[in-house]
Amino acid sequence: MLTQNLPEYWERLYSSGKDYWDQKAFTPALEEFLASKLYPAKGSVLVPAAGRGYDAALWAEKGHETLAVDFCPTAVDALDSLGRTTENLKALDLDIFELSPDDDKKCGQTFDIIYDYCCFTAIHPGRRDELIEMWQRMLNPEGVIVAFFYPLTNGDTMDGPPHCTSEGELHARLGGIFDVVDTFIPTTSIEDRKDKEQIWILKKCEE
Repeated sequence: MLTQNLPEYWERLYSSGKDYWDQKAFTPALEEFLASKLYPAKGSVLVPAAGRGYDAALWAEKGHETLAVDFCPTAVDALDSLGRTTENLKALDLDIFELSPDDDKKCGQTFDIIYDYCCFTAIHPGRRDELIEMWQRMLNPEGVIVAFFYPLTNGDTMDGPPHCTSEGELHARLGGIFDVVDTFIPTTSIEDRKDKEQIWILKKCEE
């Protein structure tokens, strides 16, 4: 049985035209965020589970050295192609849970910014703490997580992925690891995502 832990799961969705998350362009709410006062205008960017890379390319076009990571063949091919035509953008074919700052074959560096576009809700919910651990090891000490949470609801459910999360769950999982330093409520959300998505800015808790 295929699960979302495997690249074949996502490849099947791409090949059958069920890549419903793919808007064929960058996320409008990201463009809005990048024009806001919360935008971290400098620094290297890691984009895990980058898909076809539209958002990663937007970070790169803003001047950030950007690494886009995915393990699904369709996504990796798109990222490789985009990386050849987009300055500051590189692609890595890797399971995001294997990312390591200490192994050159698994990235080999840390980042000033990690942009998580719905990765938290796309992965199997049982691996959410693993994802937070990955953020922690891949982020520079003074870096920030730009975490795009959708669907962010309180009590509602939906078949996933993406799987729902809530403010309560997020605070419980992040507590003692990351501080929430700000939140951004987009006004340019895609229609069916209105009032269900937020961007949280996170920093490592001081030891």
